[in-house]
Amino acid sequence: MKRLVSLSIIAIAALIFWGSKIWENKQVINTLESSDPHYINVFIRDFTITAMDENGQPAYILKANKLEHYNDNEYAVIEAPVIELTQGEHHWMISARSGEIDDTNQRITLLGEVILQQQNKPQPIRLETEQLEIDTRQQTAKSTQTVNITQQKFNLQSTGMILNNASGKLELLNSVKGNYVQIR
Repeated sequence: MKRLVSLSIIAIAALIFWGSKIWENKQVINTLESSDPHYINVFIRDFTITAMDENGQPAYILKANKLEHYNDNEYAVIEAPVIELTQGEHHWMISARSGEIDDTNQRITLLGEVILQQQNKPQPIRLETEQLEIDTRQQTAKSTQTVNITQQKFNLQSTGMILNNASGKLELLNSVKGNYVQIR
């Protein structure tokens, strides 16, 4: 009987201690939220996200050094992102210094030294710009900034462009200039 009473007292003390710790943790979280309404609620280092299309094939693969999502934002900030954008035979490798991905994973904005390199082509195209908006569902990439385009013998410059990876079309929007150099 003494043993049962002792065990009951220990169990009650443990429950009280556990309950007070949970209450303290909730108080700390509430205090943190009220003192700093802008805080990181998700943090990931060296990660890979593979998003599948409706046929179960990879639509895009996102790799980055770091992802930070703040509680009061509808997007996450990514550091040194590399994106493989694939659609059938159309395949691009895209990199940048930083970027943002929205909470639906539909829009990715890349910033700083953005490079798009066409893959699986004998004469690949390379595009360079400072800003790029990617719609992952539509498989499109758009920029309103200056875009430098190179492919073996020629180089172009345009203000703005739209890449439709689904159709394989690249549209240059404004002030297009170019040079064609014959290599001997």
